[in-house]
Amino acid sequence: MNAQDPLAQLRDIHLPESTGWWPLAWGWWLVLALIVLGLGFALYRLRIKRRRQRYRQEALAELERAYRHFREYSDTAAYLQSLNQLLRRAALSALPPEQHSRVAGLSGEAWLEFLDGQLPEKHRPFTEGPGRALLAGPYQANPEADVEALQQLGREWLRDHRLQRPANHRRGKSGHSQPHSPRRPEATRNA
Repeated sequence: MNAQDPLAQLRDIHLPESTGWWPLAWGWWLVLALIVLGLGFALYRLRIKRRRQRYRQEALAELERAYRHFREYSDTAAYLQSLNQLLRRAALSALPPEQHSRVAGLSGEAWLEFLDGQLPEKHRPFTEGPGRALLAGPYQANPEADVEALQQLGREWLRDHRLQRPANHRRGKSGHSQPHSPRRPEATRNA
């Protein structure tokens, strides 16, 4: 080795050790926190939605029991009474308490129009179709009704109805809808 040669005194290139993935940088912690918060919020919303929709599954199960009872005993009047009561209870379960008196008081054509108005389609199966049997059928000894069509209609209504809340209602802190009252402008003071 030549002592005069400065290049000979240099050491070989040493690469730094590769960095590990742990501990994470603060940006990755932020991403993880956002993912966890997003998943938590999604699960919370799913739980609320399932709780709000539970009445549908219970009503559909009760509708099937009423249909099995009809098939066993061929009692059309009892089936029509059960279907009418079931639809009314389902509507009351979905609406806020302050609207219960409005729906509970409906009868006759107004009740059928209410049922038609809650379906997403524009056809009118209650006022113009097999649902008309709900007008007088439950009160007759031997009513004439297409029970299979009514069963299908009841299933569709329970599965697909969208109860329309009045436009002047909003959700309050308690979770129930509250009548909306616009804010009044504060009175100006005269100086």
